[in-house]
Amino acid sequence: MLYYLGIDVGKFSHSLCLLTEAGKKTIFQINNNREGFEKLRIKLSELNCDKNILVGMEATGHYFLNLYDWLLQCGFDSEQIALLNPLQVKSFRNTNLRGAKSDNVDSERIAVLLKFGEFKRCNVATDEMMNLRELTRLRADLVANIGDLKRKIISVMDRVFPEFMTVFSNRFGKTVMSLLNSYTPEEMAELSLEKLTDVIKNLSGRGRGISQKKIQALHEASRNSIGITFGRQAFKIELDILLTRLKVFKEQVEKLENEIQLIAEKFDSKIFTIPGIGATTGAAILSEIGNIQNFSLAVKLIAFAGLDPKLKESGKYQGRTPISKRGSKYLRNAIWYSAMVACRVDDKFKKFYQDRRNKGKSHRYSVTAAANKLTKVIYHVLKNKCEYDSKLV
Repeated sequence: MLYYLGIDVGKFSHSLCLLTEAGKKTIFQINNNREGFEKLRIKLSELNCDKNILVGMEATGHYFLNLYDWLLQCGFDSEQIALLNPLQVKSFRNTNLRGAKSDNVDSERIAVLLKFGEFKRCNVATDEMMNLRELTRLRADLVANIGDLKRKIISVMDRVFPEFMTVFSNRFGKTVMSLLNSYTPEEMAELSLEKLTDVIKNLSGRGRGISQKKIQALHEASRNSIGITFGRQAFKIELDILLTRLKVFKEQVEKLENEIQLIAEKFDSKIFTIPGIGATTGAAILSEIGNIQNFSLAVKLIAFAGLDPKLKESGKYQGRTPISKRGSKYLRNAIWYSAMVACRVDDKFKKFYQDRRNKGKSHRYSVTAAANKLTKVIYHVLKNKCEYDSKLV
């Protein structure tokens, strides 16, 4: 007899439904810990079904990974464990339960889907691919945090010394950061021009490229600033904390990028021959795609990245809205950024972009179209294990 075990995973507990070929079902709960996993093992052993069973769970979030790994350690074959696309499970639920929703219902629907439905499996990354994915995602999150910190620093400076950021073209360059770390706006205002010049020239050996004209402009700006004079103590503390966090995050990103490059080199992928794709973005794209053989067509990879256009229909009206944004946001962002770079550095992509701009399309629309094209190029290169050819564009 073949059994079907549907599992609705959760953070603290899992709901399970064991379904037989005859339709008999057993619903039970286990905690997401060693004791709960042992309870499952004992139950399956009592029924003597651990070898004649198909297990299914949604590959959503990260809560399924611990149970999935434990099942493998217990001797389950990977073919016995079906990791299901959450969208597919949701679609199956909606067509069968008229919108009903509970953990027990979800586990039952997964078991029924295993028995009767046509389902597609998701795949768990290999150890090295998992390492690459975790590190590239962490880097992306830290880079986003750096952007938030920079906006907060600008917000503080707009209040206490609004003229400061207008003096420097690179508002977060090493010289600027060193100066802000060393002197408050009011302390800068008290320095003579000669002293300010010496300070900038001697900040950790930096600033030697700062022109005297720019130093003069900064000196005059500090003397004539319209920055507020109240709340300075709070702003000083806030700025100090923000600058410290920014420095730490930048160091962590650099550390991650070094580790990412070491891991990515092991894959020896041709993806890095594609214009616009750098070491970190290429690693991110590789880790999010995983095994390219999971995608039979380029359009499926485009949909996985959420770069496929969203179709909107109403009566006789049919139009296209922005991209669907389903799938991996990390993959989508990495491809979109790479496409933006490719439109600047590669002649073919530059022409592709400019043709759309000449037709009145927006910058975002044109880059998104290039990202769509780039995804097709990525698919071809990975699928055929070949280097980039400009004829692909």
